[in-house]
Amino acid sequence: MTAGAPRPFGAYVAASAAAGRLVVQPRMGFGDPRAMRTGLERTRAAAATTAGTLTIDSYTRVGDLAGARAALADGDALNGYPIATHPPAVTRALLDGVHDDGFPVQVRHGSARPQAIVRALLAAGLDATEGGPVSYCLPYGRTPLRESVAAWAEGCELLAGHARPGSVPHLESFGGCLLGQLCPPGLLVATSVLECLFFAQHGVRSVSSSYAQQTDPGQDEEAIRALRRLAGELLPAGVDHHVVLYTYMGVYPRTERGATRLLEASARLAVRAGADRLLVKTTAESRRIPTVAENVRALETAAAAAALAGPPLPGGPGDSEVYAESRALVEAVLGLHPDLSRALPAAFERGLLDVPFCLHPDNAGRSRSVIGADGRLRWSDTGAMPIRPDAPADLAPLTANGLLTALHHMADRYDRPPARPLTTHRPRTDTPHHRHEQEPVMDNAPQPAGPALPPPLGEHLRSPQLRAAMLVQQEALYAAREFLRRSGFTELLPPLVGPVTDPGGRGAKALDVDYYGRPYKLMTSAILYKQASLHGFPKLFYIAPNVRVEPEETATTGRHLVEFHQIDVEIAGASREDAQEVAAGLLTHVAEHVWTAVPGVLAELGRQEADFADVRSGKYDVCTHREAVSRLLASGHPQSPDSEIDWTGERLLSLESDRPFFINDYPKGSRGFYDREDPERPGVLRNFDLIAPHGYGELVSGSEREADYATIVTRMRESGENPAKYAWYLKEAREGIPASAGFGMGLQRLVRFLTGLDSLWQVSAYPKLPGVIAP
Repeated sequence: MTAGAPRPFGAYVAASAAAGRLVVQPRMGFGDPRAMRTGLERTRAAAATTAGTLTIDSYTRVGDLAGARAALADGDALNGYPIATHPPAVTRALLDGVHDDGFPVQVRHGSARPQAIVRALLAAGLDATEGGPVSYCLPYGRTPLRESVAAWAEGCELLAGHARPGSVPHLESFGGCLLGQLCPPGLLVATSVLECLFFAQHGVRSVSSSYAQQTDPGQDEEAIRALRRLAGELLPAGVDHHVVLYTYMGVYPRTERGATRLLEASARLAVRAGADRLLVKTTAESRRIPTVAENVRALETAAAAAALAGPPLPGGPGDSEVYAESRALVEAVLGLHPDLSRALPAAFERGLLDVPFCLHPDNAGRSRSVIGADGRLRWSDTGAMPIRPDAPADLAPLTANGLLTALHHMADRYDRPPARPLTTHRPRTDTPHHRHEQEPVMDNAPQPAGPALPPPLGEHLRSPQLRAAMLVQQEALYAAREFLRRSGFTELLPPLVGPVTDPGGRGAKALDVDYYGRPYKLMTSAILYKQASLHGFPKLFYIAPNVRVEPEETATTGRHLVEFHQIDVEIAGASREDAQEVAAGLLTHVAEHVWTAVPGVLAELGRQEADFADVRSGKYDVCTHREAVSRLLASGHPQSPDSEIDWTGERLLSLESDRPFFINDYPKGSRGFYDREDPERPGVLRNFDLIAPHGYGELVSGSEREADYATIVTRMRESGENPAKYAWYLKEAREGIPASAGFGMGLQRLVRFLTGLDSLWQVSAYPKLPGVIAP
């Protein structure tokens, strides 16, 4: 192969995978060669590792070349590139300088009779395409399956035998898609593997097996791993193979937000499960043919999500459910005849392969599928296939309305608003006051729906919802400790009582304890002890119980408990940015672990993978307190620029966001004396909050710490505190407390966010609400 000549398609994908880069590819086709070239140029220039696509028009797909010629002659816009109608020289000129060693181009079409398309792409110097005798027959028309099989056998032999010297023609099976949705993964995997075996039997030495994203991420991961494994076990030696994932091919979200979240979820799925290439979809899919710019945006969005997804996850031991099912189907077909040109039609005649809801005359039409309560696709009827139904035996028969609901399952899920909108806003009327880390600001904002107060304790403890929440909490604590210990932190057990505690915030009081005749306090926050511990433990954390007597009127806010826990972190010598990096990493790791460890529990609570997509991506936004106030004022919310952001404002900001975000630089006077003032900007603190998206509000509050003795005493007096109360702490400060930064992450708030529940009491085994007497 000469320098700069196009690299074989499979080799390009393999090299990209070896470098840890997911290849992303659009579905893009235009009738006008100039528009088609522009699309390829923009695809190549995208901020991603890309492959180009020539998607063929509908006339050419069904073999109506006369219709394609007439449309071109009349100047009609086509929905793809008519490769068999444009002269080969036109297509070669279109590709010149674009298709080369660093940018392969594949032809995508959808034809049950691909010979004319294969001849045209070979004449233009291309050697990569896709489809299959089953996958481009049953879903797309009424061509008899035997005719499609014969046509594809000829097409494969044309591709393998007439490519340019030095090339390795590549053929991708579309078998992992079929009708696009509602087909359990075992049949998709089996069909794609069988088509790849068919390609190899007819001389093709480079293939890719496909899988279309379905309804459950865990099941999808099983399917992609099963696909790679089964292909590796059955393909002949010397046949190059990789796996391609299709972003969801069914009814697509109608909102831009929903479409983007689904695309990002597919990119993360590709990386987690080890797919090598991703066919993307755009935010315009549900309405019209996408523009070039929309295609490029989708490529870059997917590439960014993939880059932040981390390395592939290891598969579980043993045979997965999807692998066992797909293996049984493949073996049943191979047992009919070694020649798949004969075995595939026979398998459909006998019903050994049977695509649910497919109306093609050669499909038995006896199989049916459902979306289970856990989100996985299940077989309710398998007809004559050598597998068993796995849907619940008492499942009600599928109605037309039920089928429509199932078809729109993913669109409705991803288009669903992240939280209930606020209907009214009430201004704060009280004066500003500093607050604890992790103490919410209370106002009269409308609260989430749901029971305001818990049931009797025994009933609460027997609740399946509480059990699910506690399983999530258990995994969240495991993941938090795992992350912090791996990062070099030491866990200490915090004090429960002391002569003084964090000085308190708006309306909350500390409980007094008679400690051998001395007035001690139950800890409202162990922040002072964290600072004092830094000499011996420069990176430390607590899982700290806190007790705060909140005002009684906060009982029904859903955000207040008298007893709660914090994940308290402190880092000697750290800056605010260091603390923020740890906080963001901690939240991302916990969310990733919990979704991986207990997806079924989260599904019981109504949570979906899409609810965690932005948190798991690790992409966190940042704004200043001043910027947040400006946004609130612009929206009509009366937020003071000199005080803490009230809960209504915080929730408005949270509702606006699809991903977590930091608010930096709160004004002096809104927080405790221990938050460090910026020496370059008097009156501005070097602190932050981390706000969860979708209306869940603040999860973390933190800051750089004041460490200078004289400054601490001055700040105490400025905030109205009596320094004499803090004698032990000031003694430590006088002797030298290390400069540090840290934060507190509310455990119950974290679990509420992960579970999607309305109130903190729902994620506490023994909830104590302000003013409510409880055991």
